[in-house]
Amino acid sequence: MADPISPISYKQRTATATAGGSGSSGGAGGDGAPHNNGYTSSNGTEERWRQNYVPTPYESYKSNGSSSTQPVEVESGAAGEGTRGHWGSKAEFLLSCIGLSVGVGNVWRFPYLAFDNGGAAFLFPYIILLVLIGKPMYLMETALGQYSQLGPMNVWRCAPVMQGVGFAMVVISLITAIYYNQVMAYTLYYMFGSFASEVPWSYCDPKWADSNCFDVGGMYSCSHYNLTGPTDTINCTVKNESSATQFWMNGVLRLDRGGLKEFGDIGVIHWDLTLCLLLSWIIVFLCLMKGVKSSGKVVYFTATFPYFILIALLIVGVRLEGAVKGLKFLFVPRWDELLNVTVWRKAAEQMFFSLSVSWGGLIMFGSYNKFRNKVHIDAFIVSSLDFITSLIASAAIFSVLGAMSNDLGIDIRKLANAASGPGLTFIAYPEAISRALPIPQLWSVLFFFMLFTLGLDSEFALLETVLTGIYDSIPRSRNHKLLLTGIICTSCFLMGIPLCSSVGLYIFYLIDTFGGGVGVLLIAIFELIALHWVYGVRRFCDDLKFMLGYSPSIYWKVCWAFIAPVALILLFVYSVIKWEDPTQNGVGYPDWSIAIGWFLAAISVGMIPLVFIIVVFKMLVTGKISNVFKPADNWGPGCPIARRELLAAQSTFGMNETKFGIDNPAMDTRYYQQ
Repeated sequence: MADPISPISYKQRTATATAGGSGSSGGAGGDGAPHNNGYTSSNGTEERWRQNYVPTPYESYKSNGSSSTQPVEVESGAAGEGTRGHWGSKAEFLLSCIGLSVGVGNVWRFPYLAFDNGGAAFLFPYIILLVLIGKPMYLMETALGQYSQLGPMNVWRCAPVMQGVGFAMVVISLITAIYYNQVMAYTLYYMFGSFASEVPWSYCDPKWADSNCFDVGGMYSCSHYNLTGPTDTINCTVKNESSATQFWMNGVLRLDRGGLKEFGDIGVIHWDLTLCLLLSWIIVFLCLMKGVKSSGKVVYFTATFPYFILIALLIVGVRLEGAVKGLKFLFVPRWDELLNVTVWRKAAEQMFFSLSVSWGGLIMFGSYNKFRNKVHIDAFIVSSLDFITSLIASAAIFSVLGAMSNDLGIDIRKLANAASGPGLTFIAYPEAISRALPIPQLWSVLFFFMLFTLGLDSEFALLETVLTGIYDSIPRSRNHKLLLTGIICTSCFLMGIPLCSSVGLYIFYLIDTFGGGVGVLLIAIFELIALHWVYGVRRFCDDLKFMLGYSPSIYWKVCWAFIAPVALILLFVYSVIKWEDPTQNGVGYPDWSIAIGWFLAAISVGMIPLVFIIVVFKMLVTGKISNVFKPADNWGPGCPIARRELLAAQSTFGMNETKFGIDNPAMDTRYYQQ
């Protein structure tokens, strides 16, 4: 690797002297004979000391790179600040991180988990884990990307033996991007349906409803009142499925209730869902086709618009009669739940799901920052805002559910029990909009458009993580961003078509459980071990001090090196002990599908031990086994200017180096171009 602390090298001096020196042409001295160093001088040998003078690295450092000679290009892998691309402004980075962290999970997953796991008591383990694991890992990933100016694939030059972590991040992001866009296709389907004169899930349409369907705009099922039939005081129906439920199951999914059958049998592919999926991928492509230069502009809208809708829903919701009832059910603490290990596990899962740590997206976003950006402040702001958003979304949703419960005279717990997973997004909340809010068409359009923009930000991060891994590994591919983005989006769309079939929901949950769920916890554990035990927590803190002028306190060091990895290992062991094969709608999965699920998990997490073995074997064969846990030669600051400053400072303050028989680094041949 060419060292950037290259004062005037021999070849450079030759060219300079030839152009500006005096004497006979052809490099001859005053007597016509060329000097050994290739210089000519009218004053003879007394000028040789001037021609051969080499400024020390300290002088180069003091001049801040203002020397007339051009510095040698740094092989940092980042290709410099001018070619790799950066955010157009600090706001683009912040909004992109907000868009990644604040997603669909804040709207449907957090409210249900808080309600189901102790109400306000759930907030205590969540906040504790956020402070001890979430915030430290958020800062760690964004700072690592900013320091190296590399994506998750190549950032592990700091610990090459653990580069499999980067491969695992890219693979799991690609798998998740395929099925995550299907959720966005569902939101488009609902949004288009909301433009009708009457929202389609408010009544039983014979096209998809059966004899067990009742309109959500009318009476309610007697089973919710613990009755078998109507009474003199309660008028209800003996039918058991609302039109909102049947619209989702029979009108949108057209789900085969029998589940997966034979291998390769995916049932009927629904063309309308496929078109929605295609439209979603086209929008993603248009937003990503120029990399962060295009997506960075889009997030100004996609990251801020959801807040307007959430706040509007909150204002409208809390003013409804019975809203307080829903808020009490959500936030009244049940303290006995704090002793339940499952509550802590659910809190940790939600924290990872919400903050999006260990997916590679935060490293990728950080890599497009300016080198001196105060990323530790940004990380604190975004991780805190994510938690606040979850609280706003929870209050908005449960205030509406409380009003709906009050109107129907039903225990809100029965309504909220339907709010797990997509049930809240596509059943409970649409039904609540139809029953409790005025002008349901307007609120439905705004709600589902909000969900689409939330998903769009997360989809940007997942795809950009994959693309950045390719750009950093093959720098020339940056010249073909449009083509490469088109190929990736087209391939993902084609692989996502089975999700639009009559068994698509079963495939969706299979991929979500194994492809996007099982591996994240293991990736987080190995990520912490790689960075703070293989590379070293002290080295990492020194890097942050050089980049930010901020030295992490003992709190950050203890969290990174001990608390976070130990807590995650215990959580993983508990999850393994409690593991059960997934089911959907009470239907189990056949053995061949479970095998495919474990294969999806293996091709992501399995990259970590595979790369470890390959690197160790390679170093063993080449006789470099002593370097197995050392950083690569080309590891360092991704910004060329910062790298010159770092190496110059190291040379300046290490003047006693005598390994090569010299005391003055300016005389070290390593500083000369060969």
